[in-house]
Amino acid sequence: MKKEIEDKVQHLINETRVMTLAVSNNNIPWSSPVYFLFHNNAFYFFSNKSSRHIKYAENKKIIAASIFQDSDKIDQIFGFQMSGKLEKISQSPLYLLIVKKYIAKFNFLKQLFGSQIIDNKDFFLEKFKSHLFCFYPDQIFLSDNSNRDDNRSAIDLRKIS
Repeated sequence: MKKEIEDKVQHLINETRVMTLAVSNNNIPWSSPVYFLFHNNAFYFFSNKSSRHIKYAENKKIIAASIFQDSDKIDQIFGFQMSGKLEKISQSPLYLLIVKKYIAKFNFLKQLFGSQIIDNKDFFLEKFKSHLFCFYPDQIFLSDNSNRDDNRSAIDLRKIS
């Protein structure tokens, strides 16, 4: 992959805030935007375990997700189309690490709620009734409309430095 594309991919996963999850149950589709954090080739987010996108993804169902940069020009559409599975992350060292990184990315949370957001390990559950989930992609396609010859290609984020 060209360095220019790698840089755009890095920017996308580190600077974009919203990932859209797409699920379906009994032929009823549903999409949900979530704030996400990318860490170790996975996408972490908080959500209520009773929400439709979580319920529809139960039992290791394959779901879809997308992340795209916002653009006013069609040739600047750039992002990921993915499929994979969700998993609830329990209270663990990983949980605490993700919470700290999530708060660093979404610093308005600390401004709104102060240090309790870090000090209280149950803050998201108590305040928002939200648990930490992870989307593990098994397929990722890069959509890049600036590449007129091949604007959609499979990528492996583990190979991005």
